[in-house]
Amino acid sequence: MNGLTTAINLSPLARAIFAHMERAGSISAREAMADYGITSATLTRRICDIEAAGIVIHRERRKHPITGRLYTRYSLSQVEAA
Repeated sequence: MNGLTTAINLSPLARAIFAHMERAGSISAREAMADYGITSATLTRRICDIEAAGIVIHRERRKHPITGRLYTRYSLSQVEAA
């Protein structure tokens, strides 16, 4: 994690999600469940915590190519990722 996350008061889980987005570029509820064992509601709350700390998060609605189900992919804004 970079100095930004240590300077911001985030929970350990929110820091892990932020670090995941830094490394992988984005995160979905399915990835959060597989990687961190959390529900989509918990991911959404941690994303809100990250936003409350002043970090801009981009939300993109996508359709799964196999199942056709809609889901949201969260990523750091280009301003934050740069």
